[in-house]
Amino acid sequence: MGVDQKPRSLQRLGLGLAQGLVLSALYFAFDNKVFPATAPLLFAPLIAVALFIPILLSHGLGNMRRQTLIAWTIAAAVIVAGLAFYDVWRAWPVSHGMVPSPRTLAICAVFVFVAHALVACGDADRRIVARYPTLFDLAWKLGVQLAIVLCFLVSFWIMARLGIALFDMIGLTGFGHVILHPSIAIPLTTIAAAAALQATDTSDDLVRSVRSLALSLLSWLLPVIATIALVFLVSLVVTGLQPLWATRNAALLLIAAAAVMVIYINAAYQDGDPAHRLPHVLHVAGTLAAGLLIFLVWIAAYAVWLRVTQYGWTEDRILCAAAVLVAGMFAIGYLIAAVLPGPWLKFIERWNVYGTFFFLIVLFVLCTPLGDPMRISVANQLWRLKTGAVTAKNFDYDYLAWRGGRFGRDALTALKKSSNPTIASAAQRTRTISHLAAAPEVFTAKDIAASITIHPAGKSLPASFLAQNWATIEAPAQGHLPFCLNTASPTNHCDAIEVDLNGDGVNELILVWTFQVNGVPQSWAASVFQLDEGKWRAVAYLMDRCGLAERDDLLAGKFKLIASSGRSLEIGQHEIRIVPSVEPYQGCPRSAPLLE
Repeated sequence: MGVDQKPRSLQRLGLGLAQGLVLSALYFAFDNKVFPATAPLLFAPLIAVALFIPILLSHGLGNMRRQTLIAWTIAAAVIVAGLAFYDVWRAWPVSHGMVPSPRTLAICAVFVFVAHALVACGDADRRIVARYPTLFDLAWKLGVQLAIVLCFLVSFWIMARLGIALFDMIGLTGFGHVILHPSIAIPLTTIAAAAALQATDTSDDLVRSVRSLALSLLSWLLPVIATIALVFLVSLVVTGLQPLWATRNAALLLIAAAAVMVIYINAAYQDGDPAHRLPHVLHVAGTLAAGLLIFLVWIAAYAVWLRVTQYGWTEDRILCAAAVLVAGMFAIGYLIAAVLPGPWLKFIERWNVYGTFFFLIVLFVLCTPLGDPMRISVANQLWRLKTGAVTAKNFDYDYLAWRGGRFGRDALTALKKSSNPTIASAAQRTRTISHLAAAPEVFTAKDIAASITIHPAGKSLPASFLAQNWATIEAPAQGHLPFCLNTASPTNHCDAIEVDLNGDGVNELILVWTFQVNGVPQSWAASVFQLDEGKWRAVAYLMDRCGLAERDDLLAGKFKLIASSGRSLEIGQHEIRIVPSVEPYQGCPRSAPLLE
């Protein structure tokens, strides 16, 4: 066996190294805004393929026939690349979606894991759909393997962090800088994952023992969850459904409970082998849980229906409805299994296969134009406006701008031409404020100069600041870049002052923008820009902003720089801290580390 395993281990480690190097190169391109990161419609698919396909291929080595593995790898690569491409395409502007969204990445991960298990099982049985014992054995084994790999990676980086801390204590900080540099950290992670996968694959008996122990423990939680569900449903007879609606997330909680019950039922049932005898209490609990599922799912479906009839479809409600649909599919089959005569819950074997394929179809449709929640929600909101379900005054134009992506932009463009003046003016105002009015790529130095007033009067903005292409600059962690850097609009005007904040003899630029409501200033924000290797970057922001009077004093130069544990500005009677932009905005008046 060792002769066979050695080449396979080298192949897996080689795949891990290759994956790490590719991801490192993509990270470098993203960080430095060079090709292919400058082409989002290419960059996002590359990210998705580099994340998932090497893992799939690594697991398939030795577990699948070569021709099946090659065909499935190509198909999976096309699928994840296509889903990532569409995810970025529907964003607006496209440059705002450089990488696939977390939701799409999560869906791709689940889709690849489930589909890979089905393909591997079918290949093992030489059938399109494998026998249920094979599906149970290999799918649960793969799940345990992935869990062990994740635990190993967490342990690996805890150990690495501990080593860095030890070296830091004796002044050898270079060790930490080397290990944590992306060009080193990413390949280390992928190689460690490949090594862990190889270890689990060669320890087949150990993995199956861990799986058996996990299933045994989970099965004994089945009576607990079944009792909780029964008491909960009975309690609803007394309390009514109103307390559920008050939580505003009742549907998600109910679907989560249903999913846990399905997992526990399968942990007890396992592969359905008659030799696997269960205690009577687990038989009763499993039958009860299978029967109660339909009630939990029905209440969840009713909760979603109520919200939709009141406020229409949104992305979140569509995703929740999709989860209810899948849960309902399983609940129907489990109810049938609970009432059918014959071997205990035997029908769930066939229904689990049907439900899994249905689940994959739903996942796929959600990430395509056919069932895209963003597209559907925008269309539904427009329909509600057209039919009078919501008035022009109360319509949520911001939803189209900020959560509608490309479809929302197109909808606002169409609403600008509405014959209803209320709709037309609101759409125009929203489109302008939401940074959808102009393409940042064509925002010139002249546009920036016109959008920013430098103080005191008579001064000029640095030529390098004006010449910089802000469309290629990453936004700071606490939010967006000021709109005056990439959107020409009277409402997107900024003020600026130059001041040497860190004492290096080179001025930083403080950019101040004021938020207005109906033309009346309400509040303000400020970011600190610093020239670094020929590029201006947002390196800090001002906290504890107190009022418009302090803004006016800042722009008038009526402030004093304070050097304490970090840097801050004294304006009037207030000390305003300067916080590095790598830290998210924490609100006022909490303390935070200051600009170095």
